[in-house]
Amino acid sequence: KAVVSTQSTGTKCKLVHADLSAYNLLWFNGALYFIDLSQGVLTDHPSALTYLYRDCVAMHGYFEARGLKGVLDPRRMFAEITGFEDLPLSDETAFVTQIEHIQRQEVMNFKHGKESSDYAFESCFNESRLLHEITSSEEEEEEEEEEEEEDEEEEDEKE
Repeated sequence: KAVVSTQSTGTKCKLVHADLSAYNLLWFNGALYFIDLSQGVLTDHPSALTYLYRDCVAMHGYFEARGLKGVLDPRRMFAEITGFEDLPLSDETAFVTQIEHIQRQEVMNFKHGKESSDYAFESCFNESRLLHEITSSEEEEEEEEEEEEEDEEEEDEKE
């Protein structure tokens, strides 16, 4: 749930929490909410990827320390959230170096007024099957509500 919520925060809100810990998660009525976003940064912030990775490390550490089974490694969690599948997951130093390289490339592109389709943060967020299903179901619910409202308006006009 935390990975999917982080994906959603990045894709819908264009935001990275940047200070995520278990104390900034709220579980209510079967849904996970992020709170205390005062340190959050927009996804186009020059250090957004570093902050996102730091959030992944913090979440991994918290849940692993409490014995939760199946917690994703922070590097795998980051890859799942962003969609960066070709990062060196087995070597943390190489992994962090690659993140820093991507960030530097993004900053250089911004300074020179270039669009960076290869490195743009928004385009790297993984449109995972689960996130797509969540988004699709929300859109379907909105469409159904709109159709119901239209039907009610038509009935009112007939009367």
